[in-house]
Amino acid sequence: MIRPLAAAFAFTLIAGTASAQEPWVAAWAAPPAQQPAPANGALKPLEDQTVRQRLTVTVAGRGERVTFTNAYGSKPLTIGAASIGKLVNGKLDPASIRPLTFSGAASVVLPIGAPALSDPADLKTAPGDVLAISLYLPKATLPETYHRPPGAAEVVGKDGPEAAVSGKGDFTRTAEMPGAAPSPRLFVSRVDLAATRPTGAVVVLGTTRQEGEGRWPDILARRLAAAGRPLTVINASMVASPLTHPYPGGGDAALARFDRDVLLAPGARYVILADGANDIGQGGGLYPAPTPTAEELEAAYLQLASRAHARGLKVIAATMMPMAGAPFPNFYSPEKDLIRQAVNTWILTSKAFDAVIDMDRMVRDPAQPLHFAPGLDSANHFTPSEAGEKKIGEGIDLGLFR
Repeated sequence: MIRPLAAAFAFTLIAGTASAQEPWVAAWAAPPAQQPAPANGALKPLEDQTVRQRLTVTVAGRGERVTFTNAYGSKPLTIGAASIGKLVNGKLDPASIRPLTFSGAASVVLPIGAPALSDPADLKTAPGDVLAISLYLPKATLPETYHRPPGAAEVVGKDGPEAAVSGKGDFTRTAEMPGAAPSPRLFVSRVDLAATRPTGAVVVLGTTRQEGEGRWPDILARRLAAAGRPLTVINASMVASPLTHPYPGGGDAALARFDRDVLLAPGARYVILADGANDIGQGGGLYPAPTPTAEELEAAYLQLASRAHARGLKVIAATMMPMAGAPFPNFYSPEKDLIRQAVNTWILTSKAFDAVIDMDRMVRDPAQPLHFAPGLDSANHFTPSEAGEKKIGEGIDLGLFR
């Protein structure tokens, strides 16, 4: 029987598993956005198919719960079955697969715009474990709620695609998914762990320059784990996402999604405000609004800081990395860069934050400070290269997280 969400709020407590009273901490996130229709047509519905997505955790846990989302769906979302398991050597271990339930029911219906939180699953995890979440869509479902991948195509890493959609059938209880094809992440927004010891979360609020596997938030997470710090790092960044306005396919403005993606994350103790470059670059070009002044962008930072402080989080602001050479239409100009520089100076001198990270200084070219240093930027001259990500991730002072 498929249980509507309205009847599925309470957790079912299962003997021997993590319960709702455990010290839950957010372990992974993929903030949702509305997937735009492709230029050559409409979104294609999924029906009688399984969506599987993988993720990595960096702390030990004795149970998991998963937040599913229909944030941008135009119709109720029916999840016919769901499961979670571990990957071993890049393949899902059949013995690790655990069903996910919703107040004891195997299925759930999410109303338009609503999330659904699963019951705790009985699956122990260790730092570095790669998990797979599978969900079965029995009815025709438009993939309207997604997490935009960095780049034009779906992401494929060393363990295969970040997400995949099967051929026909429910494969939530099996390791293999016949007919699987890469996909953006769909309908899953967060995974929480019942940590084996008191643990907090560092939430990174950023854009294209922070989103994706292998970026500096992942490096920071590994360093914290190696140092024995009881902290997860949650990447709540979104491709093309600005602070002050929505962007098609890139989700809501950070000011609009801040509560959902940062403040409501269990165990959140720190937030890194990582980048306001899209507000500057998109204004008057990709987005039909005037470019904000430095004062307007500073006001957005202050509002985020005030809301985080009201919830007891420490706020760390990062300076904006160079923008010169970015290939996007009307994104960069010397006049726009003056705004970036002014806001960076304000971040460093205003004392509005609990701490700052001078990312601009980490990666800029001393001889041409409006540009990345040679070798530290990618081909688009906007996002850091692998070497640039390493320099940032290894350069952040762990003493900021006490």
